Amino acid sequence: MTTVAERQTMTPERYAQGKTWEQYLDSIQANKAKFAQNYETFAPKPEHVDFLKSFAARKGLNVVCIGEDWCPDVVRGLPTVAKACAVAGLPFKVFERDQNMDLTNEFLWRHKFMCVPVFVFYDKDWNELGHWTEKPASAYKWTADLRTELRTQGLKDEEVLPVLRERRAGAEMDWMHDTIREICEQVLWRVL
Repeated sequence: MTTVAERQTMTPERYAQGKTWEQYLDSIQANKAKFAQNYETFAPKPEHVDFLKSFAARKGLNVVCIGEDWCPDVVRGLPTVAKACAVAGLPFKVFERDQNMDLTNEFLWRHKFMCVPVFVFYDKDWNELGHWTEKPASAYKWTADLRTELRTQGLKDEEVLPVLRERRAGAEMDWMHDTIREICEQVLWRVL
């Protein structure tokens, strides 16, 4: 069995090759305006910022995002975590999924799906503390509930997706806060 240390590809040198939030925003082709809007409008809750600062003071914290600009979950999640890191004073780097397959393959969802975004957290010695993938539980539940409701109303699968896209705008800010809450509670809190 391969240990985390044997498979880990993140080092200080590799981390330095990642893009900052600003570099990533400058480089993307798709959804640039929405990325910028999500970053500007999101304000992390003070208790989450305090937790991130406190955690970093104890263990050090380096944050990696694996993502692609075409993915709606990345458009929402990446600016959310980038903003929380910026407010908390944490280092944050972005690696494009398709250009960093060695890194991507370390964090396959259910060991086979290349879901994004993936946020990976390392301590000051580059030990992996944990990772978080795609979207918060509240987004999964909302989507499943709405899909069920729409199918009950007789909509076909191809008719459901446009309705989901249209209606999710009202839920996205809650999902952004849930993303940071889950990262604090489910990933980082357990390793304190």
